[in-house]
Amino acid sequence: MERWGVRRRWAALYSVTGVAILIAVFAALVFAPTEQTMGNVQRIFYWHVSAAWVGFFAFFVTMVASIAYLRTGRRAWDVVALSSVEIGLAFSIIMVTTGSIFARPMWNTWWTWEPRLTSVTVMLIIYAS
Repeated sequence: MERWGVRRRWAALYSVTGVAILIAVFAALVFAPTEQTMGNVQRIFYWHVSAAWVGFFAFFVTMVASIAYLRTGRRAWDVVALSSVEIGLAFSIIMVTTGSIFARPMWNTWWTWEPRLTSVTVMLIIYAS
C-alpha cells in the first residue's frame, strides 16, 4: 500500500515541476521586457545560461562521484557519475545549440572558432564518446 503513496508523491512532484516550467517559459517569452539593443534574441539567454550552469554542475558532480568511486570502489558512485554525465551532456548540448542560435543574428555567423567554444565542443565529444 505504501508503494502507491510514493507514486502519488512522485506524480505530484512531476506535475508541480511541469507547471513551474510552463510558468517560466511564459514569463520569459511574454513578461520579460525586450532588450533595446538585441531585441527578442536576448530571450535565448534564459535557456542558454541556465543550461550552462546545470551542465557544468552535472560535470562537477561527475568528477566528485568518480573520485568517490575510485576511493571506495562502491558501484553506487559509478552509477551517480554515469547519470550525471548524461544530464551534463544533454544540458551542454542545449547550451551550445542556443548559443549558436543567439550568435547568428547578433554576429552574423553560427560559429566562431573561439577557444572557449572549441574547448566546450571538445569536452562534449569526449563525454559523448
